[in-house]
Amino acid sequence: MPSGRAGRRKISTEKVSFGYRQVSPADKKRLVSAQFDPIARTYDLADALLSLGLHFLWKRAALRLLGLKKGDTVLDLCGGTADLAIKASRLVGPGGRAIVLDFNRPMMKVGRDKARRVKLIDRIAFVQGDAEMTSFPDAAFDAVSVGFGIRNLASLDQGLREAYRLLKNEGRLVILEFSMPRRNWQRALYDFYSFKIMPFGARLICGTAGPFRYLAESIRVFAAPEEVAAKLRNAGFADVRIRPLSLGLAVLYTGRKP
Repeated sequence: MPSGRAGRRKISTEKVSFGYRQVSPADKKRLVSAQFDPIARTYDLADALLSLGLHFLWKRAALRLLGLKKGDTVLDLCGGTADLAIKASRLVGPGGRAIVLDFNRPMMKVGRDKARRVKLIDRIAFVQGDAEMTSFPDAAFDAVSVGFGIRNLASLDQGLREAYRLLKNEGRLVILEFSMPRRNWQRALYDFYSFKIMPFGARLICGTAGPFRYLAESIRVFAAPEEVAAKLRNAGFADVRIRPLSLGLAVLYTGRKP
């Protein structure tokens, strides 16, 4: 498995999906970040209400599978408002460390404020950067988590290779991501909720529905769970597992760096 830094890779000129649109990789990074600027302060509230509280259960399940131990160092890629990092910092204890990496500064500011309120700011570092090409050294982390962020990468393959590079041998990766229910009637209900109910609720909570229309579209154009699992194996991960949650509304992916 090549261990070269992601920063040395060639810049792709191929088009990628930004919701139902096709854009350049650079434009996707810019557009995704811009989606979060106007909703950073209300993001956590919207997430809780519009997921009907399910995201709390999903995140707890993700951390259980990550198997963190006291003293571990964990990286939360696309960590945003630091929900997973705050929970992880409690598990790794004062001898451990959690690092949030995200390219959106307003989201991380909300995360820093939350960490300060719960008196865990001394255990969590916040780094602004690109999950596809970080500046961290090889094999720097015992564990890597990604919560609802891999849809937003311009290159899923590159993001997974970077996560692999950053893990120590026997390090663990867990990815929590939205998905689509398998049954047709469930999909029909989910479509109605995603494109009718959720934008209305988002407008009430956040003052704008645009980022949540993108969310709904991005879920539908994202790779199927089996394809994501195959990409994890291609990136070098072993013991890759897929765990559907809540009738397939979300999926947990796990893997280990051998």
